[in-house]
Amino acid sequence: MASILIVDDELGLQTSLVKAFAIEGYRAVGAGSATEALRLLEGAAFDVLLTDLLLPDLDGIALMERVRQRFPSMVVILMTGGATVESAVRALKGGASDYIVKPFTLVEIFHTVGRALEQQRLKQENVQLNEINRRLQEIDQIKSNLLSAITHEFRTPLTVMHGWLDLLLGNDFGRLTGRQQESLSAVRNSAVRLGRLISNLLVFVEENRGQVTRQRVPVSLADLLRDIEGELALDCAERRVRYQVEIAPGLPTFLADADRLRLVFFNLVENAIKFNEPDGAGGLGLGLAVARSILDAHGGQLAVESGRGEGTTMRVHLPVPP
Repeated sequence: MASILIVDDELGLQTSLVKAFAIEGYRAVGAGSATEALRLLEGAAFDVLLTDLLLPDLDGIALMERVRQRFPSMVVILMTGGATVESAVRALKGGASDYIVKPFTLVEIFHTVGRALEQQRLKQENVQLNEINRRLQEIDQIKSNLLSAITHEFRTPLTVMHGWLDLLLGNDFGRLTGRQQESLSAVRNSAVRLGRLISNLLVFVEENRGQVTRQRVPVSLADLLRDIEGELALDCAERRVRYQVEIAPGLPTFLADADRLRLVFFNLVENAIKFNEPDGAGGLGLGLAVARSILDAHGGQLAVESGRGEGTTMRVHLPVPP
């Protein structure tokens, strides 16, 4: 339970309040002056300071200011006579948690102290949540910067790798045997896939940072899907997957960033090709994350329907232009 320091030079009231709060479960201690209160605070911490505004050696506002310097989060409540309410209001502006006018009932003082403690608890929780949020934002920024740096650093050596592989596969350094051709083709295919992964990472970072300048143009979904079919033909052949495009007649064009919208469907189709085995290994989920980010920016949605032994259906919802 909370602890409370009660400061009042009226001994009868002070003693009664100490006993009443102790019965309520508080650790309650009394003091008859500001000097005594400050001495007690040297040896123990309290959650609440309940002090009379008029003390023999130092008024309650001055005591509050001294206490606030050492214990900025302590709840301070001023007790005041009716003639000094204006002073209590000034104290609130100076940092007091609340005030109560004498005479008061035990129910009233318990309520005042309990409410002030609850407000203080909520304030501290809010500070902690803000700090957690700040740290999460810092971590997210570090992660984003790291991903961006890694992907940019990978691009240059990958470009060089592609160049040399093209020269080798083009027999620029001599004719290759069938086995050499097959091995280098496998290396090149892996390099292409790595390039796609790097591109997806860059897009993911840009989309989440909001750093994309979109060039929205009319996009034909039919043309887009047929282009993807050609680009993924080798992947389909390797995994013996049949790629089939069926376009409804009269399908309208969509006003969109053509490159980014193409990446949405490319990632979905590529995932379907790579992970279509019932017991196959899963992926990183990066392609789907990128697709969702792009669709969100276009006012669209991605819905996934999957059942054991029934396969998976990916539904892309895009707004139809008026």
